[in-house]
Amino acid sequence: MCKYKGKSEDACQNYIKVLAKLSDDRILVCGTNAFKPKCRSYQYGPMHNFLKLSEKPGEAICPYDPSYSSTYTFYEKNLYVATVAGFTGADPLIYREPLRTEQFNPKHLNAPNFVSSFPYNGHVYFLFRETAVEYINCGKAIYSRVARVCARDNGGPHKFRARWTTFLKARLNCSIPGDFPFYFNEIQASSEIVKGLYGGQNEQLIYSVFTTPGNSIGGSAICAFRMADIDAVFRGPFKVQKDIDSNWLPESPPISPRPGECSNDSKSLPENTLKFIQEHSLMDHTVQSFWNSPILVRTSFQSRFTSIAVDPQIETASGKTYDVLFIGTSNGTVLKAINAASPLTGHSNDYGSSVVPVVIEEITVFPRGTPVTQLLVHPSYYNAKLVAFASHEIKTIRLYRCQAKTCGECVRLQDPYCSFDLQQQKCTSSRSRYWNRENFVQNIEMGWDPRCPDGRPGMPSGTSDENNMDENRMDTSDEQESDMTTGPSAVPVYSSETFALAVVTSVVTSLVFGFIIGYIFSRRCRKDDPGICSPYDDPHSYLDPHNFAGALTAGHHGTTGLTRLTAGHGHGPGGMAPLYGTHGTLGHHYSSAGHGPIGHPADMGTLVNSKPINLVLNVPKGGSKNANSSADNKPMQKVKKIYL
Repeated sequence: MCKYKGKSEDACQNYIKVLAKLSDDRILVCGTNAFKPKCRSYQYGPMHNFLKLSEKPGEAICPYDPSYSSTYTFYEKNLYVATVAGFTGADPLIYREPLRTEQFNPKHLNAPNFVSSFPYNGHVYFLFRETAVEYINCGKAIYSRVARVCARDNGGPHKFRARWTTFLKARLNCSIPGDFPFYFNEIQASSEIVKGLYGGQNEQLIYSVFTTPGNSIGGSAICAFRMADIDAVFRGPFKVQKDIDSNWLPESPPISPRPGECSNDSKSLPENTLKFIQEHSLMDHTVQSFWNSPILVRTSFQSRFTSIAVDPQIETASGKTYDVLFIGTSNGTVLKAINAASPLTGHSNDYGSSVVPVVIEEITVFPRGTPVTQLLVHPSYYNAKLVAFASHEIKTIRLYRCQAKTCGECVRLQDPYCSFDLQQQKCTSSRSRYWNRENFVQNIEMGWDPRCPDGRPGMPSGTSDENNMDENRMDTSDEQESDMTTGPSAVPVYSSETFALAVVTSVVTSLVFGFIIGYIFSRRCRKDDPGICSPYDDPHSYLDPHNFAGALTAGHHGTTGLTRLTAGHGHGPGGMAPLYGTHGTLGHHYSSAGHGPIGHPADMGTLVNSKPINLVLNVPKGGSKNANSSADNKPMQKVKKIYL
């Protein structure tokens, strides 16, 4: 029947979605059962086998489609499930028999993708991502959420008897802070609650994997959230929208008891409290990350973070403890990373002041392109393992590989599991360091130690400088922020995109410089050799007839009428010397009649190409009333020739 409904053969198999331990000898198993969800309870028998106790439909406990996300938690003898109901998966819900969230109400759940769930302090928490209803007037966006319900919630009176009376949700903020923060909005996975010492304070954290949207740049980040901060947000104001066209504004309703709080008898709650929580389940404040910034960020077109597991509070030779993060990717690899500053700093509002990411190694577990769907840490005193899950395969790998050969190499790993044994002269993870710490060399913060013979990284062998430890920390932290390294001696590899960008930049730069140099060279040559320049480049090279006539008559005040100039080579008649020098410039020459100079370079300008020039100037007679009369415009009988 499943295939007749248009489903593939793979989708029509039975996928186990719930495997809960009800007691020491009883388990509950629920599966998709070829798009007909079914649950069975089993008991561990005396013959080391499981006996079926009961069977019931799995509606609202297990999704129909195996591709739909779901999560569950068994807490205080009750099963809490976040999944989707119906064949089409159009009815998301958080369910504990007989209670559920509001049906088809986007203010409660709006197309969610559930990630994980866990109990804490009398509540059950759910992590998921959904379409942000508060952003719907500005477009469509996906936000990460944390929601909770009270374990003592028994529903309300009358029409609220099958509804949660304590359902609240808030936004998780994993972003790089700044004037314009860069958000990683989509949560993909999370760890269990980790208890540890951070900056001298005992805290409880949850590490989560966040990514950018699928149609954005390929970005992934790891953020940690403190449970105290989550609870504080749920005690804050609500985000309220009066009508569909109004803005979302904070509001603290003057209602007692406060909506969303646990009650000893939820069925006796007043109706105004239940109506408020039915329409306003979203909190106004967001949950900020513990260190106010991501622990690790990676941008890549090939892979994204998909899963996470934490081996908490690994103690080093110095007595400090670190959370070791194992991060699965969509490309079949697992990253091993830590925050080297976590023992020194706690909750901070200053970006980057308390986060020093160190990627210890990146291990290939599955074939390229196979996503790591889940990671589990199997702690063991001598043989600790990491269990990696893919869609069709399960593998185990060691938590540490202390294979460095020298003291400096071992310390540069910055691996909390590995330290150098001075007595045995090898890099080891022996637990004996807890009883004899002085024989083990380890420095997670800086990655070097003066007791190592090979000294500080980048310095000659046998040299070390304790006075420059702070400076070395800054240098190594810059290297640690590059999450592409797989060890202390990794060689940077440049991608094809980087190479193509470098080639294009070089070509464009060469063209620009060539154009500028050619332009400057051409202009300089034109100025150095005017002979190759166009005569029309200089506006003063033109001979204005009126100006030229004025220059000629300036030296012959008594001469009027027509003057004709003929330029030639050599001396003209009457012992006239040439007016122009070898460069065609009018010089200081005198006429044969003994008059003064007839021209000057400043008055005449520059004659072009030393070509003969004939000018006829009509000068009106002095005292003539009509300078344009035909009699006055007749040429004079005497013509004065000037040879140029």
